[in-house]
Amino acid sequence: MTKIIFPKAGLFLKQHQKQNDAKDIDGGSSFTTEIHSDSSLDGASTDRQNRKEQECIRKLKEECRFANISASDIIIFRFACFYDFHFDKARTAIVQKFDDLHLNLRMEDKLCEQFQNKVIFPLPGLMTKNKKHEVLYFHASRHFPATMDTEMLIKNMTYIFNDMSLTKEQCRNGVAMVIDLNHWTFKNFTPECSNKFFKALQYQVPTKVEAVYIVNAPNWFPKMYRHLFKKMMAKSFAKKVLILKHPQQLQNHLMDGCEKYLPVEMGYWVDSSEIIDDFVDMKLHSESNH
Repeated sequence: MTKIIFPKAGLFLKQHQKQNDAKDIDGGSSFTTEIHSDSSLDGASTDRQNRKEQECIRKLKEECRFANISASDIIIFRFACFYDFHFDKARTAIVQKFDDLHLNLRMEDKLCEQFQNKVIFPLPGLMTKNKKHEVLYFHASRHFPATMDTEMLIKNMTYIFNDMSLTKEQCRNGVAMVIDLNHWTFKNFTPECSNKFFKALQYQVPTKVEAVYIVNAPNWFPKMYRHLFKKMMAKSFAKKVLILKHPQQLQNHLMDGCEKYLPVEMGYWVDSSEIIDDFVDMKLHSESNH
């Protein structure tokens, strides 16, 4: 079978060469939990953690079979990992969300149009300083709650989250988001829109958001953040949010050479239109084969 490669999509295709072999539970998958090692843990602790993870996955699969819940093994792993392999929490979340449409989004007409607005998109090849977290970018001044659908904004974001959660390694590592507030005004904001967005950022799909970097914020934003936006977040999540005084400070948090992967909107090198066109083309091609 001939492999089709879309022009200019090299970074995305390289990123997606790691295919997950997840199958539906009813399909008799041979999925097993990978061994999770951490040099900071001694052997006994590592063994205990591995047993905990394997037992959690086993029990979740049994519960899904018993409840006649059709969920792929990678979806089960995503929920388990998101809740740190706490069985009861993961089970409750699966029961509540296994059929959430945000987990099964496809690159169809309205979503394609939403991506063309260049509001939220991935930055292919870019990782955080520890080279664990993939990065997506949110240009907040391009969303106008009065005239644009906030639900489509959330679908835009969760589609990318799903794409960054295709493998067990990605699920473990989580993602980072750069929120660019350049030219952001009160026309780009309503309390209702912000509340929906921050809830979705934390809970909509089981993808760990490990860092949020806010750049180009207006001088009055930190006070607004403390008195409004921070209250929309869990305390543990708020600790992951950093407001950077200067965009150049991103270099302290992103991998060396990050300038090559950041978009022109921030004064760097990458054409966001090309990023989005490549991503949409790749996903349309991938989904047409499934």
